[in-house]
Amino acid sequence: MGLFKELALLPLAPVRGTVWVTEQIAEEADRRLYDEENIKRELLQLELDADEGRIGDAERERLERDLFERLAVARVRQAEAELSNVEPREDEV
Repeated sequence: MGLFKELALLPLAPVRGTVWVTEQIAEEADRRLYDEENIKRELLQLELDADEGRIGDAERERLERDLFERLAVARVRQAEAELSNVEPREDEV
């Protein structure tokens, strides 16, 4: 039965492949957006840009607020991932 299903769905293979590639790109972009090390580098670059006068105080505050929000989300995600990887103790089962 599986063979017939695959043959029937064969014309949709390019669409399924495109969807898969799109999902992979979105996941990688999300990983990079919320990567704590990347956020810290961006904060450091923001500090350097402000010190060198490339950006104004208002823009710096806005960008800094956005980066700190991303950092908070990254840390929440990391904590959730760590909690989901923790196996229950024997007395909790």
